[in-house]
Amino acid sequence: MDRPYDVIIAGAGLSGLSLAWQIRQSGMRELRILLIDQANKQVNDRTWCWWERGSGPFEPLVYRSWDTIRVTSADGKAMQIPLGSYRYKMIRGIDMYRFMEEVVHGDPNILRLTEPIESIHPEDQFVHVRTASGSWTGLHLFDSTHRMPMTDPHSRHLLQHFLGYVIQSPTPVFTPQVPDLMNFHVPETGDCRFIYILPFSETEALVEYTLFTGELLKRDEYVKPLEQWINQHLGLSSYRILEEEFGVIPMSDEPVSEFPHPRVTRIGTAGGYTNPATGYTFATTQKRLGQLVRHFLQTGQWQAGTPIRHRRFDLYASVLLDVLSNGDVAASKVFWDLYRHNPIDRVFRFLDGESTFGEELRLMLTTPYLPFTKAGGQVLRRRIL
Repeated sequence: MDRPYDVIIAGAGLSGLSLAWQIRQSGMRELRILLIDQANKQVNDRTWCWWERGSGPFEPLVYRSWDTIRVTSADGKAMQIPLGSYRYKMIRGIDMYRFMEEVVHGDPNILRLTEPIESIHPEDQFVHVRTASGSWTGLHLFDSTHRMPMTDPHSRHLLQHFLGYVIQSPTPVFTPQVPDLMNFHVPETGDCRFIYILPFSETEALVEYTLFTGELLKRDEYVKPLEQWINQHLGLSSYRILEEEFGVIPMSDEPVSEFPHPRVTRIGTAGGYTNPATGYTFATTQKRLGQLVRHFLQTGQWQAGTPIRHRRFDLYASVLLDVLSNGDVAASKVFWDLYRHNPIDRVFRFLDGESTFGEELRLMLTTPYLPFTKAGGQVLRRRIL
């Protein structure tokens, strides 16, 4: 048998690329890495955003960052929120892909394989991955390709799905200093829908129509409301569509097995990195992968015993998912109240799983009491029964 790879990474998306980069940044340049993905990653097919204090490791790739955000209620009231010591940051997918392509091509110990994965077979000493060109053997597999079943009857399941256009307008219509995190001034449908805008200049921005629902829609059901909103609220009847982005992010409290086998670690959304109640993944991905790399440096083992987040934050996410699913209170009111009645640093620390219990109690007091109490009871009953 040929010498096995030290690490096989299944999937060259955010988590797979970040892991390869973090391994190299840690100084482990001798580890042989096989990076497998069926896509060539040559188009700008996604956008990653997160909030952060100071400068992070991917600062050179940040396409835009903002020190203020805006949230708009269902009746059109707009609230601008200064972020204090935080910045809201954005990386374009294509910039991450190009950066990592340079890392891979310049490293003789990283092999990039552009093929679909046919099977994964872990054993006691090795893990085997089969592709069209043959079988590949490694000591450890990091898998970002696993899909959550979302079939557990004791869990709540929603999808965050969106269609976005990067548009160029003939006249200035955007405020480049202020992105719209959630604009709920859209037609009422009984579920959670909003517009998300990342402005790049006065005439160019990413405008997304975003939904938190149980099922995907037909393409026209994204296109029509998005284009109507652009026409009615931006006053644009003609504009250039420079790029298009469609995405689906699972929002579920179904239990995730991060370590399904001693030779296999799931990463990214597959490993439970996505916040079940918001869909944000970038910051948790970098934090968790950093923990795994440091654990390997200290112990020679990839699988760390520390959880991704404290269990109480999973409970909070379950309650919010129940509230969004039940429809007893409009999602627009939930998020409007959250941002209106809490300092932004408290909200961000809470969403990052870094808040204190006292901060969490103060935040809970700003949410609609009866719907959240009902949802909390439902979550506890499901977990007990």
